[in-house]
Amino acid sequence: MKNKITLLFLSAVCFICMSCVDYVQTITYQKGTYQLYYKITLSKVLFELADEDPEEMFEVFDEEALSGLPANVYVNPVNTDLEVGAEFSVQVNPKTTDATEKSLLPTISGNMCYIPFLLGSDNNAIVNDFKSGDGEAEGLTKGILSSAKCRVMIDKSVIPAIEAAYFEGYGGQHYAAALFDYGNAYCIEIPFIILFETDMYRFDRIVVIKK
Repeated sequence: MKNKITLLFLSAVCFICMSCVDYVQTITYQKGTYQLYYKITLSKVLFELADEDPEEMFEVFDEEALSGLPANVYVNPVNTDLEVGAEFSVQVNPKTTDATEKSLLPTISGNMCYIPFLLGSDNNAIVNDFKSGDGEAEGLTKGILSSAKCRVMIDKSVIPAIEAAYFEGYGGQHYAAALFDYGNAYCIEIPFIILFETDMYRFDRIVVIKK
């Protein structure tokens, strides 16, 4: 009976944590400008299991932390009964000369398009925090995050037809991402757990092959 109760408890925790991390990134092109949107949220249940205060997450959104972002970035904190995080949105002219703004834009070379993937950047504190810790803690974290996904939405105004999407592998073997046609946009789904493999793949950008 005790083992059954333990199993039920672990199953419940895993079920609750399946959506513990939510990352959405979208890119559209309208009236000569790119509209970029990013949302990263964490489940408050995850904070409770770690005996931490979810409100502390807002401390990263101070003036110093945001000083490196373009001046026209709009930041909207997310704080609901279930999750905590932030939304970021910005409009960028493709002819911009600002280095930071340019780093957010896709670049095209032949039939290949490179989409910046902000969650995979080396200086992303959230991903680095998940990857830190001892082996046992990292193993538990990987288990909890095994069902978490990142979604990158590319409007067909940016790329009308996509054949495939992948992360470049340092050894020549790439990681193929799941690709879905949502009608007006393509959705690239990326398992959060793959972001632990920083020695195998380059995660700062997604390579998109155009049809």
